[in-house]
Amino acid sequence: MKRQIRQIFVLAIIAIAIFLPVAAQEKMQEVKIYLRKTGADYASQHPSGWFEVKRAVDAKSPLRSALEILTVGSTADEEKNNLSSSTFGIELVSLRIKNKTAYTSFTMSGGAAFPGENAPFIFIEAVEKTALQFKGVKKVVVCLDGVLNFWSEDDEAPTQKCK
Repeated sequence: MKRQIRQIFVLAIIAIAIFLPVAAQEKMQEVKIYLRKTGADYASQHPSGWFEVKRAVDAKSPLRSALEILTVGSTADEEKNNLSSSTFGIELVSLRIKNKTAYTSFTMSGGAAFPGENAPFIFIEAVEKTALQFKGVKKVVVCLDGVLNFWSEDDEAPTQKCK
């Protein structure tokens, strides 16, 4: 009797080991995030410097997951190939979609900072390219720390608040 119970237990463990990964895969979706390549070797094949990188995300909220993964940035292997994050330490705060427009809100926390005058536009483009791959998204609004025109360097320009 003990032997039969042990065999059933072993078979149950084997079944879980086989079917659990399959069930987990069904809840995942492959998406693209966009990283920038630095160095001279990218110019001929990718003049914009953008590279699509595939990631597996939660299928229940793939856009939110894709933007969260975008903010995480590149892996160690990707960094070895001169691929780098285009989010500069910025983190996703919220996301909502209304009338095919993705309203994204991010925060620049801690020691995060834009490394140059083009960096805000690189960030915006990375968010747009990532979000526009989804069928329900035709337009993307990017907000940073409550400001829509966060890229402006004009101290006298009125600050456009996000809605």
